[in-house]
Amino acid sequence: MKDQIDCRSTSGEYLRFALFKEGRPLSPMAGNFVYVAGEDEAMEVVYVGETDNLAKHAQDRWSEAERACGASGLYTRLNITAAVRRREHAELLHAYTPSMNTDELRQAG
Repeated sequence: MKDQIDCRSTSGEYLRFALFKEGRPLSPMAGNFVYVAGEDEAMEVVYVGETDNLAKHAQDRWSEAERACGASGLYTRLNITAAVRRREHAELLHAYTPSMNTDELRQAG
C-alpha cells in the first residue's frame, strides 16, 4: 500500500491522505478518513468518514469494511476546521459514491 494517496473531490481539489499503519496510534485530532480496497489503478474508495477525533472514530466500521468490501487500507487527513471537514466529506461522497455510504448519499439527494 502507498504511504499517501490523493483523492480528487468534486470541486477538482486533490486531498492528500496518509496511510494508517497497524501498531501506530491514530491521532486524536479531527479529520477526514477513507477506507480503500485494492491498489493503484484498481483502488476503490469504499467508505468516506469525518470525525472530531480520528483515534476514537476512524476505525468504527473497519471490520465491516474488511469483511464486506475487502478493504485493505485506512487513510486519514487531519482537518480541524469543522466546516471545511464537512465540505470535503460531502465532496468526496459525491466524487466516489462509496458502497458503505449509501444511506448518507440517499439523504443528501
